[in-house]
Amino acid sequence: MSPNGRLSIPARQRKALGLENGGMVVSTLDNGELRIRPIAVVLAEVQAMVAPYLKSSGDTVDQFIADKRAEAIREEQELQGYEERAKKSD
Repeated sequence: MSPNGRLSIPARQRKALGLENGGMVVSTLDNGELRIRPIAVVLAEVQAMVAPYLKSSGDTVDQFIADKRAEAIREEQELQGYEERAKKSD
């Protein structure tokens, strides 16, 4: 470790982690040990932990998008209704 606190990871270890060209990592301190992991690995773990809850509730990205599209259609219809009423009152 350099005096300014920078830590160099050997090339062989960077390659094994898929960090040859740099990249984002997550570091954690556990029982006096520093653990450094690529963010892609951490995200995959989080997704795996959350997946059972999403499947059981029926929430998915596709469902979210469908809900947002339906909401946009409802809002557009409301706006058209307001515009039609405004024209009639003129």
